Amino acid sequence: MTTLRGVVTGLLGGAAGTLAMGQYWTRVARLVQPDSAPPGKGPDRHSIAPLGQLHEPGESSTAALGRLGYEALKGRPPRSDRLKSELSEGVHWSMGVLSGTVFGAIAAPNTSALAGAGLGAAFGAGLWAVMDEGVVPLLGLQDGPGAGNARGHLNRLGAHLFYGAALGLSAWTLARALPGDE
Repeated sequence: MTTLRGVVTGLLGGAAGTLAMGQYWTRVARLVQPDSAPPGKGPDRHSIAPLGQLHEPGESSTAALGRLGYEALKGRPPRSDRLKSELSEGVHWSMGVLSGTVFGAIAAPNTSALAGAGLGAAFGAGLWAVMDEGVVPLLGLQDGPGAGNARGHLNRLGAHLFYGAALGLSAWTLARALPGDE
């Protein structure tokens, strides 16, 4: 498969993976952690961010990044909850599609559906470990890895595994469905 085909299948697979991740949060996450604690107030005591906490208490990393981007462009924070939600979704989808594109460019599976789903799930687990547990807290966009409980970390890993498996399976399927080199 050419790199361009891999990028296209990864981009579309990233969208499918992002949809799957959303379904995980809607349907599965509450089974893993039925009653989540209310967000804490004040600064993150578990922060690993060298430049300090950039997220607000109870704010997701995607919402924080959306808010910061909006503030940089407009010079003021977003005012409505609807806009904050839309900015957060935009960041979430951008990250999902971009990550899928990277996956397609470097690791698009070409053996079997099972291998595609497995390779994608491994990619999702890697995203969780590197980005969710490392880079994002280091940037101050979410609490450090010491915050929360094991079920919260397990939920985020599960969401990334769902993302990756759907990404890998979708990229594999699309590579076979699209006309071109085989």
